[in-house]
Amino acid sequence: MFQYAYALATSKRIGVELKLDLHWYKENSGHRPYVLDRFNISAKEATPEEIEYVKSKDAPNFLNYKWNLVRDALAPPHKKVLVEESLMAVDTKLMHPHSSCYISGYFTSEIFFSDFKKAVLQELSFAKEMSPKTKEVSLQMQGCNSVAISFRRGDFLNKEWQNVCSVEYYKRAMDKVKEEIENPVFYVFSDELEWIRNNIVFDNDVHFMDFNYPDYMEDMRLMTYCKNHIITNSTFSWWGAWLSGSDNVLCPEFWLNPNIETHKVEFDGRWVEFSHVLPKSWKRIPNLVVGDTFMKQ
Repeated sequence: MFQYAYALATSKRIGVELKLDLHWYKENSGHRPYVLDRFNISAKEATPEEIEYVKSKDAPNFLNYKWNLVRDALAPPHKKVLVEESLMAVDTKLMHPHSSCYISGYFTSEIFFSDFKKAVLQELSFAKEMSPKTKEVSLQMQGCNSVAISFRRGDFLNKEWQNVCSVEYYKRAMDKVKEEIENPVFYVFSDELEWIRNNIVFDNDVHFMDFNYPDYMEDMRLMTYCKNHIITNSTFSWWGAWLSGSDNVLCPEFWLNPNIETHKVEFDGRWVEFSHVLPKSWKRIPNLVVGDTFMKQ
């Protein structure tokens, strides 16, 4: 979703057509299925021939081909034929690439697409009709001081850099909500709801969102109807909060588990800095405090 939001905004910014290379999902659907078809996206899938045409610097005639070779040799990184995002920081130059290029990266910051927020919200709106139960709950959420609270364990548990949020992080966040909101109603989203039921104490009205499994995209849809959010360090809950348009989002102070001295994380063989993931308007709650009880137990 970050990739699509970046690509959509960039294509509109520089005035070119956007097409998607989906071959990774066809080869790795068991690991992570393609879900953009759940939204009202406008971009079409690129054919293998179109992908090869761009990546090989091909051109309709010999002079154009030679120009592409010269451009790729002399151009700065964001203007080359093949463009890859650096993960060291937000590179705003990537917001203005060449009109004909193949771009890869994560683009995990709203900086890349905030100037086209309306278009992103329109295209990342859910396409299919809600089930009767989902619609019923969505109406309840709109009629109370609803708080979507997200927990992520699962595949995060065995990744030290992933920084599973602590029990105390959620207590601090819920206390903050209760200070600011009258009669909050918590709607709990998690990949391990039974663990949450047994280990997290809720003093207020609480509802566990367990009826959409395994269709987790319907859970994201429900998140967008909540007025307030407590998110975990997961892009899934990030998008549930962002698509809701809520002005009250509480988030972890640190997105990943950082090196104490550099506040950077070793990711995919590179040292990266992830503070840009969190919008400046969101309220950061301490989540790496000595003595916290981490949910890996």
